[in-house]
Amino acid sequence: MKRKTSLLIVMMLVLSTLTNVSADIIEGGVVLEDATDEEETVEGDAQTDETIEETEENEVLELSMNDAIKMAIEANIEMWEIDKSIGELQDLKGQGNDFKELYEELNEGPLLPGSSGYDYVTLILSKNNFFSKNAELRTEELQKGKEQLLKGIEIDTVSTYYKVLVAEKTIEINQSKLNKANEQLRVVNLKFNNGSSTKAEVLNAEMAVQQAKTDLDSAIDDLNIAKLDLLNKIDLPFTQEIVLTDIELSYIPTTELDLDKSIETAKVERLEIITAENNLELQKIETHAYKSYYTSNLWQNKVYTKKLEDAEINVPRAYKDVELDVRKSYLNLVKAERSLVNMDKTVELAKEAARINKLLYDNGMATNLDVLEANTGLAQAEIGHYQLLAVYNINKLMFDNSNILGSMPQSSGGSAEEAPR
Repeated sequence: MKRKTSLLIVMMLVLSTLTNVSADIIEGGVVLEDATDEEETVEGDAQTDETIEETEENEVLELSMNDAIKMAIEANIEMWEIDKSIGELQDLKGQGNDFKELYEELNEGPLLPGSSGYDYVTLILSKNNFFSKNAELRTEELQKGKEQLLKGIEIDTVSTYYKVLVAEKTIEINQSKLNKANEQLRVVNLKFNNGSSTKAEVLNAEMAVQQAKTDLDSAIDDLNIAKLDLLNKIDLPFTQEIVLTDIELSYIPTTELDLDKSIETAKVERLEIITAENNLELQKIETHAYKSYYTSNLWQNKVYTKKLEDAEINVPRAYKDVELDVRKSYLNLVKAERSLVNMDKTVELAKEAARINKLLYDNGMATNLDVLEANTGLAQAEIGHYQLLAVYNINKLMFDNSNILGSMPQSSGGSAEEAPR
């Protein structure tokens, strides 16, 4: 009995030992599984981060017209140069004031040539506020030039934006033309198999499909080039994918154009006229200084007398050039609108011609070539209409801002002379 009891006790101890070992193994397994899960989670997070980075790099940018204009302005270095030049002119104005004070001090004695180491022509110019006036007027010109530059950047960006829109529309139209050509080829093949069409008609249909493919590929290339130009304009990487959001080109008829009022406004506000008048004002001061110091038989007197005559001639010439520019802008707008209206009618006629030729062909009264030519003519008319719509909007923008836009001022020669250092 005791022996059996001892055996039972030994068996119970063995069983309890086995139970503990099994529990440890199970717990160890759970721990291992938890560790594996944690490692998989870390790897998954790393992969997610990489995916997010790739997504950010390949993110498509939705670009509106206003955003494009803003980015183009920020990327334009000429804006910084204008601000820098304005600061330099303020320094020039201070130098002119210093020379004016020096002249007043020296004016207590006679102004005799060689009596001091100073350039008395410069001192006379300073006495007449030439350098201060020059800085003031040139600052005014630069401020006006900045306004002109902003408007020029806007119109240039809008034009580039429109080119992308036109290219996208061209792809859409050419894709439709290709679909029609493929459908027409299918119909011709069916008729050929039935003996009601000739091999020549099949070849014509195949050529039409091939031409439509070529036109579509060319349109895609044009779109890629237009996008590169736009990306360069707004200073984005050439690999950046963009989607234009302002895709509607609207036609707002020109109701009343007051050409005379536009000309008068331009004559007051255009930079070319402001520059010419400023040059004349400064040249009068400069010529007076040189004629006061140099006698009429010396070349300095004659040179600056000629400069004043040229400045006087340039003022009416600037007025005439501005008026010519505004009148040309007006005529370009009228021409663009007339072309657009005529193209509207052309598109309507092309649509009707394509519809009728299709009906006639279905009833055996027109050839396959008639249908293909009508579809091609419709596609060309639709593309031309969209192009003219963009041209009209640009010309309208140009005329509406003809009081600002114009050629940048040229160097003004002696009148832009800086104060000696």
